[in-house]
Amino acid sequence: MVTLRSHTLEKTRRSSWAFLPQEIRRMILEEISRQRRWGCASAVCKEWHALIAPKNLNRLELNRASAEGLKTIILQRHIIRRIHLNIELPSYACRRCQRVSGLWEPAKLIKKALRKLSGALETWEPTDRITLELNVYSPSDPDHWFKNHLYGFNHEDDGNLLKKQKTWDDPKHGWVKGKQVTLPNAASILQLFETISPEIAAGAKPAQVPAVKGIVIRRQMRRRINPSTLCILLERFPNVESIDYEPWRDLCHSLDENGLIYGRHDLMMQVLLRKLPQHVRSVTIFEDFNEQTMEAIRNDMDPSIISMSMQIETRRFTRSELGEAFAVKSRDLEHLSVAFMIDARDFLRSCKMLSDWPRLRSLILTAPIMTKGSRDSIFGLLVNTGEVAQQMLHLKSLTIWHCSREKACAVIFHKNEREDRNGHDSATLTWRGTRDFDFSKEVVETWQKVVLHMIERVEDEIISHGDAIHHLRLPDGVIDPTSLRQIRQEGTLQREAWAVEAEPSGWA
Repeated sequence: MVTLRSHTLEKTRRSSWAFLPQEIRRMILEEISRQRRWGCASAVCKEWHALIAPKNLNRLELNRASAEGLKTIILQRHIIRRIHLNIELPSYACRRCQRVSGLWEPAKLIKKALRKLSGALETWEPTDRITLELNVYSPSDPDHWFKNHLYGFNHEDDGNLLKKQKTWDDPKHGWVKGKQVTLPNAASILQLFETISPEIAAGAKPAQVPAVKGIVIRRQMRRRINPSTLCILLERFPNVESIDYEPWRDLCHSLDENGLIYGRHDLMMQVLLRKLPQHVRSVTIFEDFNEQTMEAIRNDMDPSIISMSMQIETRRFTRSELGEAFAVKSRDLEHLSVAFMIDARDFLRSCKMLSDWPRLRSLILTAPIMTKGSRDSIFGLLVNTGEVAQQMLHLKSLTIWHCSREKACAVIFHKNEREDRNGHDSATLTWRGTRDFDFSKEVVETWQKVVLHMIERVEDEIISHGDAIHHLRLPDGVIDPTSLRQIRQEGTLQREAWAVEAEPSGWA
């Protein structure tokens, strides 16, 4: 009996998907799942579905209309880890446009979307552990003055933004041949950075959503949700464990009864901190700012509206009371990062009057003297930091940092996972920055349990506070990675676009 074999058939079989080792197939599927618009590949077969489907559902992007569709998801709830509610507002016109905007109320649209989402999620179990990200935008946001600000649109990831910017020519909105020759007016700035009314979170007995364990509001959302509104919103989510909040700095500052700037906003933040339940384990606050925008509103604002109850300031004036409120709350947390909203010196001063941090593992703060202070003042800060760190027995990582125009400095304490050869805990204290620095004898003695000291000079160009975070190699938890990328991209775009340099007073 003669058996005939087809070499073509054998070659085809050996080059088929099934012939590849399982490890190779998994590597290919992992790479496919990272590509955009490959979600439909999960329908090819069970093997592909098992790996790609969880990645498709791991992060759901919803709008006002699709939020209610979450009710229909039952069997795959355990796969979903992040829900991004993208609330689109109607298009609008500015004063330079030759058309009239329609009448609409953002608060009502946002409230309706949140009500739909809460109603759809209220039956989900607490074990589902959802992180909810909120975003509010209008398609018109990049159509007027703020073309080179990033809002989270898909086309922003194509890598050709700088090339596209060079083609922009819109004289009505200050753009001529890729350069922004005119600063935006105050009305346009306040329109984009408007504060959303607390009505979005109010209402009689809102649905409780126990499945939401994390809340994220990133800086790509230019509309501002103030701490008071956030406090009311959090009442819908009784099991929240982490909060990532990246508000934009106030443009028009109200004065408190003592004539202090940021009085009202900082008081609202203090109330929020007091009301946070003890099961909140992680808090990340990143107060973003744009120096050109702040200088523009200062130059254009009508002096007649500035009264004894309001001031237009571009620098951040911190309040010691808010630093104390964060210090008190840190005793309940595992991770705390606060950028630009408080001065680390106020936080540390308050910590000396406290005790017992049973959970705190990671602490990241900003201090202006890191870039603007004398060596002696920095030595004093590091000594105080070391004394406080010794009270935080479970601390694994501590960072004090800051940046200003073309300057960035950080001191980073990191406790290593492995013990040294003598069986003792080992750690490093690293200075990393654009200025030369050496630890004083007093600093070294305070940090005597740190076995290694390092000084690293940063030679890279610092265009934005995003560049500072990147080149200082700050630990995770300072800011959302997408927000960091956006800040760095915007810094590059805006440096190329500004034909008229704004004063560098916006740096905190």
